[in-house]
Amino acid sequence: MKNNVLILGSESPRRETILLDLGLKIKKYQHHINEHKLIKKSNSFEEVAKSIAIAKNEYIYTNLDNNDKNYFLLTADTLVWNSNFFFSKPNNLDEAKTNLNKLKNNFHFVSTAICLRKKEHYEVNFQTTKVVMKNYSDRYLNEYMKHNDVLSKAGSYGIQDKEFNLVKSYVGCYNNVVGLPVCKLIKLLNKMNLKIYNNILCDKHT
Repeated sequence: MKNNVLILGSESPRRETILLDLGLKIKKYQHHINEHKLIKKSNSFEEVAKSIAIAKNEYIYTNLDNNDKNYFLLTADTLVWNSNFFFSKPNNLDEAKTNLNKLKNNFHFVSTAICLRKKEHYEVNFQTTKVVMKNYSDRYLNEYMKHNDVLSKAGSYGIQDKEFNLVKSYVGCYNNVVGLPVCKLIKLLNKMNLKIYNNILCDKHT
């Protein structure tokens, strides 16, 4: 049925898995915008994440064919940040290691903004989670980087990684750190009357 088809403007396999668990049929599209140009120092990181999610959404919607414009369109943006700066996806392993050393033995925040569109109307929401990292050794960090994909994630780590996990604790929504705050998403889906078949609960909260 067309009413539960959703276009996902993201290449993230983690976001795709969450949406499939909700019983949605997915079509994936990429965006080609420079996210760094949208970051303004005068804005909070939550506002930056929202502006990037909206920009991705508008770009993809403009480039869809007329048939696909009838579907719902979801875009998201995740920022990892602390009081000093934000940690983007690394360009190489050296940058990833630098990020992870800066995050070590300290806390930071993960903000994910989501933008859900139906034709010309869209809704935006966001979630922020506090994450505390372990005081890991260089050897532990090197093993982590060998066994996990650090180049495709903001902040260079995944809270869901099973081997050599770097996260000590978190306060808030677990799935938000994975890349998609399920509770906020379900509220938008319900508000915009997008039928889902598996109303899964975002039960990993602290």
